Amino acid sequence: MVIQRIQSLYLLIAVIFMVVFAFFPALSFQMADKTVLYGALETGRAGSMHIDPLLLTLVILTSLLALIDIFLFKNLQRQMTVCFVDIIIGLAMLVAIGIQAFYVGNRDGWTVSWQWYLLLPILSIVFLMMAHKAMSRDKKKLNDAYRLR
Repeated sequence: MVIQRIQSLYLLIAVIFMVVFAFFPALSFQMADKTVLYGALETGRAGSMHIDPLLLTLVILTSLLALIDIFLFKNLQRQMTVCFVDIIIGLAMLVAIGIQAFYVGNRDGWTVSWQWYLLLPILSIVFLMMAHKAMSRDKKKLNDAYRLR
């Protein structure tokens, strides 16, 4: 029953996108000869890379909630709630990335380059929204079936 539901597939795709996003930088800041990367696991200048704890926490939380959400199929209301919370956390992650880009981009001489990897969390949020929509369709079908009884 789990794999037959389309929302399980949407949630799995969202998890894959978030895991892949964790390994690549979302932004790159350049000033003269310096390049600074910003991502979950790669943040800083070449040679002095470190992990960004806020972005990594949000990526792990989003992907973990989507993974847990796959197995909450027996309680549809809880599954919808967890999916909605996951969407909110994903949007908060995008806001955090935007604030970082705005903060560093306003410094003198720094230019911000958006990497194509930034599309992965956006696509992940789209798939989470599609999963939520599929869950609401299932809930409507269940309510209609209960009403007919």
